[in-house]
Amino acid sequence: MSTKGMSRVSEPIPQEFLDYIKFMNEEDYFAAHEVLEDLWHSDRIDFYKGLIQVAVAIFHLRNGNIKGSRYMFQRSQSLLTPYLPVFRRIDVRQVIDYIQDCLQKIPDVPEMDRQEVKKLGIRGIRLKLIDEAGSA
Repeated sequence: MSTKGMSRVSEPIPQEFLDYIKFMNEEDYFAAHEVLEDLWHSDRIDFYKGLIQVAVAIFHLRNGNIKGSRYMFQRSQSLLTPYLPVFRRIDVRQVIDYIQDCLQKIPDVPEMDRQEVKKLGIRGIRLKLIDEAGSA
């Protein structure tokens, strides 16, 4: 198992990153995207861009923009895969599994009515920081 992305527990966690996790867990995907974009502007790594795109994908999905959602999920998966299994104390495997599950459930259509989207049964992702031993 690579330790490339493992952060030390004592390493400070940017507030924007903590806010992103909070907003994602509250299913406020627009706010999650906005707050992490601020951090991405200062630390331009694909990890943050991939997480931003997860928030945008879910936002598009909830609004019926299926084509945009599928595209953002596919892009985020490509951006996040190099950071497997864990990076900056996020279980990237969990995020990739979530993306793959969503892509399997989302039909290949340009758009859907919001009520039809709800019937897909796609829940939001719950993120949490993990420690170096791999526990949440």
